This record gives sequence, structure tokens and C-alpha cells, in this order.
Amino acid sequence: MVDSRAKGARGEYLVRDMLREYTNLQFERVPNSGALEYLKGDLYIPHTKNKYCIEVKNYADSPLTDKIFTAPKTNNLIRWWNKLKIQAEQGDQQPLLFFKYNRSPVFVVTEDKPKNFSLWINIKFLDCYVMLAEEWLENETPEF
Repeated sequence: MVDSRAKGARGEYLVRDMLREYTNLQFERVPNSGALEYLKGDLYIPHTKNKYCIEVKNYADSPLTDKIFTAPKTNNLIRWWNKLKIQAEQGDQQPLLFFKYNRSPVFVVTEDKPKNFSLWINIKFLDCYVMLAEEWLENETPEF
């Protein structure tokens, strides 16, 4: 049986290390996995005002399926994004979701439309853009 907490932690470490590599910033995992009232999300940069509330999801199956249309109440991407938007708003931040599924690259979901490359998906009813995380980090050079 898969330990979901360990799998989630592996995903957080993977994204943390990716963010450190591309930004040269010292991202860390949020202590107690977001249970602190004043610090939400999964990753943050200590001792600074964080622009993004960052969530990381590591699941067996892709949330980018036809279920985004046929089962919106149970689709993980919709649930994750809506919950993250609320958390980000509470902290006066922008939502930033990283996800991967078994044997996939890491994807990122953001409110900001990419300007420097065109390989992305816009999900208009969620007001978000989905793309490969490494391409986003390489081409958009976001400020955190």
C-alpha cells in the first residue's frame, strides 16, 4: 500500500528542489503541512513576504481528463484550485499549484497568462493556465 503522506512529501521535495534550482531562492516545506493559521500552502520562502500560496499535489492519476467537464464536483484539479484560491486570498497571495501524477513531469497552474511561450492550456471557467512547470520557470522567470 502506498503511504500517501510520504508520496505527498516526495512531491513537495521535488518541486522545492526545482524551484531552488530555477530561482536560487531557499524554498522550504511549510511546517506541519499548512496547519499553521498564519502560513498556508506547502512551500514558502522563509523570512520574506511570499507572493504565492504554493500547493503541491502528487497523485496516481492525472486531473486533466474529461472529468473536468463530466464530474466537476469530484475532479481533483477543480477542487485543488478552488481551495487554493481561498487560501491564497486569506493570505493576500496569488494561488500557485504544482501537480504531478505517476511517471509524469511536474505541471503548474497559475492565474497569470504566459507571455513568453505558447504551450499551455487555459481553463477559462477556473480562470487559470496549466503548463509544464520547467517550461514556465525557464520562460516566464516568475518573481516570488
